Amino acid sequence: MDWFFSWTSKLVSDPKFHTFAKKIPLLKKLVASDGRQIYDLVSGFVYSQVLLAMVELKLFEYLLPGKKSISELSDFCEIESEKILLLCNAATAIGLLRRKGSSSYALTRLGAAIEGVAGLKDMIAHHKIFYSDLRDPVELLRGNFETELKDFWSYVGSGKKITDGQAAIYSSLMGSSQHIVAEETLNLVQLKKCKHLIDIGGGNGTFLSEVRRRYKGLNLTLFDLPSVIKAAQEKMEQGDFTKDINLISGDFFNDKFPEGGDVIFFNRVLYDHDDSTVVLLLSKAFAALNPGGCVVISEPMAGFKSPTRSGDAYFGFYTLAMTSGKPRNHHQHSEFLRGAGFEAIESLRSVNSFVTSVVVAKKPYK
Repeated sequence: MDWFFSWTSKLVSDPKFHTFAKKIPLLKKLVASDGRQIYDLVSGFVYSQVLLAMVELKLFEYLLPGKKSISELSDFCEIESEKILLLCNAATAIGLLRRKGSSSYALTRLGAAIEGVAGLKDMIAHHKIFYSDLRDPVELLRGNFETELKDFWSYVGSGKKITDGQAAIYSSLMGSSQHIVAEETLNLVQLKKCKHLIDIGGGNGTFLSEVRRRYKGLNLTLFDLPSVIKAAQEKMEQGDFTKDINLISGDFFNDKFPEGGDVIFFNRVLYDHDDSTVVLLLSKAFAALNPGGCVVISEPMAGFKSPTRSGDAYFGFYTLAMTSGKPRNHHQHSEFLRGAGFEAIESLRSVNSFVTSVVVAKKPYK
């Protein structure tokens, strides 16, 4: 079939074909459909900036109660009405808003969903750094400049100490995404037989708070850097999450993991790191787990037979800009897990695999 695809590519790339195709009803529709897809690819960066503007101007929150006029939106944003009209029409074109009457706008179902997904707006706002690194994708691929994401995530892969202020920023951002990840992960992984769960690199405890909501009797332990644990302790004291989580500080590059767990979770941790670090962390997890215990890897995955927009495109380039780690597939995770001594490896694909995918493995009893 390679010859057929090669022939088709040459045919479709010829401008004369497009002139001819526009005269044939069936081909005309096909060419028009291709044209719309190409235009969306060309314009996609503009759409993402419209979304970012909506988030930074807090328009999703403002419009949630109901429609607002251009005059009201202009006053709220402190931007002249003509430019707010431009933004609202752009947001309407990409499905975030709908026009009501001649000069008012309201959220669509999609726009309301962005407001409703916990942590999503924080992630969108964070993209301002990512967008900067993508300004020259060819030079990014060649590694010819220092990226802002590498500087932002400066401790990843380096063991570099971070300040309390940096820890608060990291923990807040990771906590925002963990709301989404926790729900998807816990819909796939059953913990009814678990007695002690350990979350490695668990940030401010968002994931464990969701575990506690579903499983009241579990013993929960959070292990992270001292400055991150300090931030988690402050959130606990403020009543932002459950107070019965064991907080243990340490550096997972150099320190042993807490022992005695039935389950160890790596939530969006391993894909931040290079292969050698993944091997190290899984070996430490194996040593810390009780016999018969399980390790759970929950994170974006890539490298499957059919590449995905989330794993291969988004997270592939995100980790490239971080200059550390990469999204892997379940075959690669399975190889590392077997090397660490795990068995009974199982891959669990979420319906919403753009959020996360899960690999589970068991430590043998002997």
